[in-house]
Amino acid sequence: AERTGGAWLLTTGGGAVEADWVAVATDAYGGAPWPRGRREQVHLPYFNFATPPLSADLQASILPGREGCWDTKTILSSFRFDRAGRLVFGSVGALRGTGLLIHRAWAKRALRKIFPNIGRIEFEQQWFGMIGMTDNALPRFHRLADRVVTVCGYNGRGIGPGTAFGRVLADHMLGLVPEKELPLPVTEPDAPLLPTLKEAYYEAGAQVAHGLGGWL
Repeated sequence: AERTGGAWLLTTGGGAVEADWVAVATDAYGGAPWPRGRREQVHLPYFNFATPPLSADLQASILPGREGCWDTKTILSSFRFDRAGRLVFGSVGALRGTGLLIHRAWAKRALRKIFPNIGRIEFEQQWFGMIGMTDNALPRFHRLADRVVTVCGYNGRGIGPGTAFGRVLADHMLGLVPEKELPLPVTEPDAPLLPTLKEAYYEAGAQVAHGLGGWL
């Protein structure tokens, strides 16, 4: 990225784009040319399992309003419906090595506990990716360069807050919301202590907790 006549020019192998403002919206997947927001996070794997589409009656008995739900446990869990009516259930952990069997067995037990009427549970899809955690579990607003802004560090709860903060950033870039009225203060990214050790600890701890059936 470079400044050209007061605007930003971002170039990739597939082309280039020129813009007055840049909103960095990659969170745990951030990198060049503005990696500082990502460096302040501890990066954890987060998995999801998806059931086949459930019947309309069963969907209505589980989440009649089709809300997306997250809890506040240390090893958090989430569940929501996709458009086709699949129940998507997730938590901290990587679906690799022993983690695949441990987390899948735990997810089936946990779903039966939360929704006893769900019956026999099978999953037709599974995946995992990375989430970014901050030291106090709250997101951050950063000004990474002149007219380059980001809200990052959603701590595994980014779908709703990310949508809301995206609108706020858009209004800010349009000049409708001044910086002093933003819901988060401007801060400088601050690298965490021993991030690699913390990441390994959480991934192993999630396997232990799920293997024992715990709800930490």
